[in-house]
Amino acid sequence: MNEAERESQPESKLTSPKVFLPFLLVILIWSTTWIVIRDQLHSVPANWSICYRFFVAGLLMMLFCRIKGYKLALDRGNQFFCITVGLLLISVDYGFLYAAEKHITSGLVAVVFALIIIPNSFFARVFLGKKSSPYFILGAVLAGIGLGLLFRSQLAYLPDRTEMKLGLGMSLLAVLATSLGEILLSTPRGKSQPMPVFLAWSMLWGSLGIGSAAFFLDGAPVIGGIAYLGGLLYLTLFASVLAFVLYFYVLHIIGPDMAAYAHVLSPVLAMVISTLYENYIWSSSAIAGSIMVLAGLLLAMKSQKKSIRSVMVKARID
Repeated sequence: MNEAERESQPESKLTSPKVFLPFLLVILIWSTTWIVIRDQLHSVPANWSICYRFFVAGLLMMLFCRIKGYKLALDRGNQFFCITVGLLLISVDYGFLYAAEKHITSGLVAVVFALIIIPNSFFARVFLGKKSSPYFILGAVLAGIGLGLLFRSQLAYLPDRTEMKLGLGMSLLAVLATSLGEILLSTPRGKSQPMPVFLAWSMLWGSLGIGSAAFFLDGAPVIGGIAYLGGLLYLTLFASVLAFVLYFYVLHIIGPDMAAYAHVLSPVLAMVISTLYENYIWSSSAIAGSIMVLAGLLLAMKSQKKSIRSVMVKARID
């Protein structure tokens, strides 16, 4: 299919199957990663695990680009762009996110990270000229309150003031880094090359950045056993390569503000999975919170009443 044919396709929004299905798959994948990550943190320093995960993911993404016939060579400007995106999305984001969980509960980290809707919406307005509708703003507020209710029991447990400040500060830095990285990939430069090419280089640069930090903070590399490597394989193939490609495909179509709802819905589904595997018992506040999150998403989707023009020609997934 040539570019002219793609441009003539119907306009797309989140309710479209070609957008909603990959969006749903991203949520399904990201909602299961906590199980694997939790087990991996016991055997290998977090920074080295992040380094391994995205180094291998970057190589696999490059292999995918070769198979698809994409040119991997980039000029100096685009390489610098990938370095910036990699440091933001991989090194800073995951580095601070894992570190934050040493100071505050994972539930509180999830709540803070879901606030990415706010900077994504703000930066989309500033850098992309995309204005959020009242429905989207109301939906984001409702979803934020819902997440607070969902993790109310964990929010009630607050460590000493110093630990809390450290954990919240690291979580907020991770949120801002992720948001800026996503906005960069939504700019005209971020759409100037096939998206998998940018992701491949960004993953490799990001792994180099976090690997350098790991060497100074954690010492020489450490490799885990068979179970660790199995988990690493899952995180690499599904949570990194597949989920990243699908997520940024969706982001290029519906924008960074709506795409950020994947970060909001993942913790909710994670609690459902916890019910099945860890016998998690739902409280009334958790049930109410989940309903509010879903209601917030529906309100945000209403903001797309006017269809968003498909930019799959720029995402260049196929």
